[in-house]
Amino acid sequence: MAYADVNGVKLYYEVHGEGYPVILIGGLGSQAQSWATQVPVYSKHFKVVVFDNRGSGLSDKPGPGYTTADMADDTAGLMDALGIERAHVVGKSMGGMIGQWLAIRHPHKVSRLVMGCSSASRDEVGNVILDMGREIASKVGMKAVWTMALYLGYTRGYIEKNISTLKATMAAIPESPDTLRGYIGQSRAVETHDTTELLSGINAPTLVMLGETDLTTSPKKTRELASSIKGALLKTFPGVGHGFWRERQGEVDELVLEFLGSESV
Repeated sequence: MAYADVNGVKLYYEVHGEGYPVILIGGLGSQAQSWATQVPVYSKHFKVVVFDNRGSGLSDKPGPGYTTADMADDTAGLMDALGIERAHVVGKSMGGMIGQWLAIRHPHKVSRLVMGCSSASRDEVGNVILDMGREIASKVGMKAVWTMALYLGYTRGYIEKNISTLKATMAAIPESPDTLRGYIGQSRAVETHDTTELLSGINAPTLVMLGETDLTTSPKKTRELASSIKGALLKTFPGVGHGFWRERQGEVDELVLEFLGSESV
């Protein structure tokens, strides 16, 4: 297991493949494992770095009070620790928020930026969902939170087809004070995220993707994110929501790899 000490926290990370670096940044509560289906595909073309954000997985879990901008600084620090000067950055949901801040605060580190099911700020409905998640996590437990996220994020057909695997995944979710503290800390960071007035300063070529039936992140907010970044490309996936990256994996991964290309820019 590999760790890096960054900004006062210890981050767990993995490196796969060779070539130009690609940093994959996960969403709220997720771990490096959330990219398990992408790593074998992307690492055929790139050096892929996956890691646990502060607050999740094997990384340190400080209490609430940090922001998505702080987590972007963590990512920049991890890049420095690995000797990576510049990379393509790919983030989903909260990972896209972190990617925004990375491109704003550390523009020299971002070659191309890809964001899925993300936004520049939260709307009222989105924050109600975050608040409900924190309450469920505190009163029932993390397995209940992820069950809620499953039914909010995926189509019934996908859940029915993969129910055995999903049940096994849910059973493996840890229940501990550390896990709860980390989830709440990340959730608060997402709730307060706002780059609305700063997006015009992003110069990296950008691809933004969304599922048209997303209940967790408003598709309207994702479209606003794309329209606020000069030259950003927008791709929509009909009939799927927040979990479009998994439900349409082949199509999405092909699009991302085509956008990233094989060389730096």
